Amino acid sequence: MVEQEIERKIEDFKSLGIPEYIPREGRLQLVDNMVSTVIGARRAGKSFRVLQTADEMIRQKVVRSIHQVCLMDFDNPVLSNMKALDLPLIQNTFLKLNPEFELNTPLLFILDEIHKIPGWEEYVIDLSRNPNWKVIVTGSSSKLLRSDIATELRGKAISSTVYPLSFSEFLKFKDFRYKTSSTKGRAEARRMFDEYMKWGAYPAIANLEEYTKEALLREYFDTMILKDIIQRYDVSKPKQCIHLYNYLLSNISKAHTLQSAFQYLKQGGFSTSRDAVRGYIDWAQDSWLLFMVPIYSNSLKEQERNYKKIYAIDWALANKNSLIWDGSYSRALENMVFVHLYQRWHRVQYYLTRKKRQEVDFIAVDSHGHPVTALQVCIDISQGDTVKRELEAIVTTAKYFGIKENLIVTYNQEKDFHEQGVSVKAIPAWKWMLNPA
Repeated sequence: MVEQEIERKIEDFKSLGIPEYIPREGRLQLVDNMVSTVIGARRAGKSFRVLQTADEMIRQKVVRSIHQVCLMDFDNPVLSNMKALDLPLIQNTFLKLNPEFELNTPLLFILDEIHKIPGWEEYVIDLSRNPNWKVIVTGSSSKLLRSDIATELRGKAISSTVYPLSFSEFLKFKDFRYKTSSTKGRAEARRMFDEYMKWGAYPAIANLEEYTKEALLREYFDTMILKDIIQRYDVSKPKQCIHLYNYLLSNISKAHTLQSAFQYLKQGGFSTSRDAVRGYIDWAQDSWLLFMVPIYSNSLKEQERNYKKIYAIDWALANKNSLIWDGSYSRALENMVFVHLYQRWHRVQYYLTRKKRQEVDFIAVDSHGHPVTALQVCIDISQGDTVKRELEAIVTTAKYFGIKENLIVTYNQEKDFHEQGVSVKAIPAWKWMLNPA
């Protein structure tokens, strides 16, 4: 039965071909004799991103046609029950159906959700040893996380991460055809940005009817919790786990401590421990649901002493699954800016000035550990006291670290400031995301 199912999947893909797709930005890492793993948030578009890569390889004649692509999806009632020893049936069946292929024929193997098969790692490593074959493994974050790759594949894999849509990708999905240098283009970009801020960055959300978007965001949350956390970690108290995540999503861009999360559950009548709460939070981070961002410091002790700030993989997912939300988008804007920075810099952390302990929302750090950007997020800078507070913190930080790029990202205001020899640019979020410095 397994071999027949493999044959069916091979023939179906050959007949149906690569579906239409909207190209995503960036390239996937492909290295000879290494497994390419594609990781990231559930529903971020990993499967379509891999098919885009297959299409690009065909166009570049790395492989001659779709007939040289073997796509196998293990989210299947038959294939998901395979044993590791049966996995070689994949290439054996593929070669049997294509007798003109030799071992030196360039082939691409795409193995989606193969992590469902215990012992799959040795198989994909062995498959990648053929220098003429490329192997791409994708999977939900419940099984194919960065830490898993490092331990399971023992340096034989190279990772690429797929995030939900950037704002520029979102405009492509919305078929945006204007030039933002024109008055009409700027107005339309702002309208698109309002939609992006309200409904988030998941690819499937972009062109849905509005009345279905909230339901889908709730479904995404439920699926992530169930499959990526409760089932994966065999959570014994799922109700308190879910209750904690609803609470954390209600506090995106706010300060977080383990003690505050523990006290919240205790006050809610849950019997728990700090170790259990720590586990819930670690699992949420492993599953790309939440990010816990520490203070910028080279001292681990200082990072542990200070609070962390909470961000979600998608701000709309957070808002629509929060226990409390006031309808304001100020914290969504900060979350959006974090995700944008996180994709582009080695580290993104917040900072507290040394004397007054004033918070700078983000410090972007390069691969050498040097702070290169200081950034505040402020939805409205029309109030003098607000601007003074934001500027004082960022100017103090810029002078201390010698940072040249200093920004205040706003909803729709733009202005240049010069304080104590430091230049700070206030820029609308939509413009900054389309034209990063």
